[in-house]
Amino acid sequence: MTLSRKSMVVLFACISAVAGAGCVAATGRGLADTDKASGPGTSFQQGKADGQFEIRDEGPLPMGQTQRVDVTSVVHAYRVQSFGDTSLAFDLRGGSAVDAYIAVEGPLDGNGDSVGPGEGHVIAQNDDFAGTLDSHLDITLEEPGVYRVIAGTYETLRLLERARPSELTLEATCNANCTRPEISLQQLLTELRENGQLEPFVAMARQQIATLIPGATERAALNTTLDGVLASQNFEGLERFPMLPLRQFDAFRLALSGFNSAAPAPDRVVNGELSELLGTCASPDRANPPAVNAALSSVGNGHFPDLTLSACQAAHSATLAQILTSLSVGNGSSVTYQGQEITSPGALLRALMQNGHAVEVRNERSYANFLSMTYGELNVRWPGWLDTGVRLDSGESLVVPMGHSQETWHISGPDLEARVMFYLGTSGAAFFPQTSVRPAWTGLAAKDITSNEGSGVDEHAIAVADAAAAYLRRSRIERSTVAQGMPADGYGYVGVCNDSVAAIEYLVEGTITAYPLVRAAALDSAPYLNDGLDDVLRILPNDADVAVPTSDALTRILAMTPHPLDSDLIVDGTLRAQLVRARNMLNDGAR
Repeated sequence: MTLSRKSMVVLFACISAVAGAGCVAATGRGLADTDKASGPGTSFQQGKADGQFEIRDEGPLPMGQTQRVDVTSVVHAYRVQSFGDTSLAFDLRGGSAVDAYIAVEGPLDGNGDSVGPGEGHVIAQNDDFAGTLDSHLDITLEEPGVYRVIAGTYETLRLLERARPSELTLEATCNANCTRPEISLQQLLTELRENGQLEPFVAMARQQIATLIPGATERAALNTTLDGVLASQNFEGLERFPMLPLRQFDAFRLALSGFNSAAPAPDRVVNGELSELLGTCASPDRANPPAVNAALSSVGNGHFPDLTLSACQAAHSATLAQILTSLSVGNGSSVTYQGQEITSPGALLRALMQNGHAVEVRNERSYANFLSMTYGELNVRWPGWLDTGVRLDSGESLVVPMGHSQETWHISGPDLEARVMFYLGTSGAAFFPQTSVRPAWTGLAAKDITSNEGSGVDEHAIAVADAAAAYLRRSRIERSTVAQGMPADGYGYVGVCNDSVAAIEYLVEGTITAYPLVRAAALDSAPYLNDGLDDVLRILPNDADVAVPTSDALTRILAMTPHPLDSDLIVDGTLRAQLVRARNMLNDGAR
């Protein structure tokens, strides 16, 4: 009988085993198998150190998707985050020609940034699942933290040798405890009352109302609602607080500009070689949301950092967002890359794609998180509600969380790993880094996803970037003309995030799917700027000022819904029931 090289390795492992320990050559049982090269407490650092192959941190591992994994001199490692007892399943397949091998290491110290790929504590691995050359793992990550999933081959991760070129597919599924835990606003207030912190929280809320709501009538109404909530034992009445009637939007436009977000710097001039501008990947900002004030140290404001991003993705996304913003304005900024002098976002994306970068562009929707509260390590579920004024066939008005949309670019390649997004925010229009994680209740869905997949040029990604740049330039003009003196470049008057993304969508694709669009109808009579957006902005609906047909409103509201209607992440049963009714009305031909 002739033994394969793999069989001889397993046989050698059996012979070398400590007497009495036994040898199990069958695979599929993880670290307990004695035919594994690495056991608990070990890593794959040896192969990496020998220069046989590199293990590269690729950042987030998408759930519920199948992706291609090419193994050559590089073995790919992907990050996942556990929130405690997170249950995951992995399938790495190479067919009959490739011997797949998968391993999980972690939890990693220092948010994963201080532990190199392949140098962590291996907690599970698999080879030859169910008698095939494929690998499969079911694993529960009991401890919270960051873990890496290493997708390689038998030659690399077992024999620690340079692999022959291999193509595999990796599929990951999360089955339990997949998102950061949340508490409702009622639960937060109950916790604060028990901890003696309710009074400073209420004082902060009243101050926010006084600052943000200019109209005395609207301000008094919100304070009256708050008084009623506080007077109840279980804080009843918070289910739809605060709620903004769309038909009274004009009274609240100034209030929207008072919410804080990271301020872009469109006037900053950027010049230099791309790699020098990006800098190193060391010490990316991974800070948790800061406390709202000293009296409420356990209550934060903002989003938690995305710890599944690699160090380079986290560090370079903010720099790239600034570069794209500066290039958009036309303020004399330029970037040199591969000998080219680049002066626009679209030209930079084209150059990156021509030099081996994958660029994916996504039109993303979620629920807005204006209030953005956290409590310890928990997100607070606190939507800002919108009474759309759209009558359902039950006679009730459709009330939904305020929607948010953004254009997003994911860039991956030899010279740049980054994620950036564009929208008109409360601090102005700009490109922003996408380095934090939105709360699960807000959702995140994409209307369109296109990618060059690392080969060739995706003209759609370039067109969207150039349209975003055109919108940014217009925003800079309008802030000193029709919106002069208004905070946040006239946010709420010239539009909100949805208006900026809707303008880009219509300019590039000729479709309108965002809701609500609140650019003031009065601006339709403003002077033309001849920037390619005059007609686009006049074609878009003005939902806050002019009613549209019910079918149009319902279609766009459902297009903005970031969760399947049967999802457990829908905020509550009342919202679900209304959305189902809206869908049924459309199916029945509502006009």
